[in-house]
Amino acid sequence: MTRLFFSAGESSGDLHGSHLIEALRELEAGIECEGLGGTRMQAAGMTLHCDLAGRAIMGFVEVVRSLGFVRRVFTDTVRRLKRSRPDGLVVIDYPGFNIRLAQRAKAMGIPVIYYISPQVWAWKKGRIHTLAKVVEKMLVILPFEKAIYDEIGLDCTYVGHPLLDHLASIDVKDTYTSGLVVGVMPGSRAQEIKRILGVMLEVARGIQERYPEARFVTPCVDQERAAQVRALAGDFPLEVVPGGMYEVLKGARFSLVASGTATVETALFEVPMVVLYKVAAPSYWLARLLVDVDAIAMVNILAGKPIVPEYIQGEATAENILPAALELMDESPARETMIQGLKSIRQKLSGGASENAAREILAVIKGRNDA
Repeated sequence: MTRLFFSAGESSGDLHGSHLIEALRELEAGIECEGLGGTRMQAAGMTLHCDLAGRAIMGFVEVVRSLGFVRRVFTDTVRRLKRSRPDGLVVIDYPGFNIRLAQRAKAMGIPVIYYISPQVWAWKKGRIHTLAKVVEKMLVILPFEKAIYDEIGLDCTYVGHPLLDHLASIDVKDTYTSGLVVGVMPGSRAQEIKRILGVMLEVARGIQERYPEARFVTPCVDQERAAQVRALAGDFPLEVVPGGMYEVLKGARFSLVASGTATVETALFEVPMVVLYKVAAPSYWLARLLVDVDAIAMVNILAGKPIVPEYIQGEATAENILPAALELMDESPARETMIQGLKSIRQKLSGGASENAAREILAVIKGRNDA
């Protein structure tokens, strides 16, 4: 019987990890899964030792403030790996934590499979050499990433993008397909919601002046985030719903989106958007020194050109964003151009990621056991 230990530290990792575990259980009914992640992975059949995804941390400063918690989880996890000696460690994104964990597992002789590559093409490019030393199999979800690992000789497979699998697995209801709906999506982390939601609400008020009939809806990852958003919204008529992101996107005319996975999700529904990114000032300036990309929104990176506007740090003001938002709400050339650009994103991605990744993981374990 195969025993796997998982480590995921963000909401998106928890989502994709849950589908991966479901796919693994389809291929091997008795497989044992334990580890770090979130409630989705737990519901899929993983014994959850710590809800690390529920404590997702963003930015250098925020990480420093949470070091005590992260160290305790890391130390406890290393002890568990030493005791349980699983057949494999599957780490999902979350590189600051997972690369260090992979190094420890490698030293114990536990094979490491990395699902959803760190963005080595964007920042901390030297990590690729560490990954080559400790990772037995890299499973990437962006087509251009495979060539990067092929170049250094790390066994790598492009498995497809798990968001396409997730969309195919659910029934998206028509909850918001009537009326003029604007999605307000400030992210899944408490600190990014605190920094970004205020600006989004200012933009929403400007949209409301032009379109008094508009409905503004914020889907949240859980009740805790929903309560935070309601408190910050005050008397603004913002509809706040736990879950329901795809229902909102299915009916949205336009969306304000925090940089992250949500930009790809919004693109897959072909909803025109603007992207906001704000972190603590020291985190931003450190990122400026370390990050080497021309765009922060994954849709722009995938497209290889700017198809959605990005408002970063000090530029993320209602004064800057509102004119673009209103233009995209209208039947304008800019709106049509963006929709065509968003259509191209789906064409660049392929599905089947969860099943493909599950097969690759089991092949690594079987290869080890047969050796």
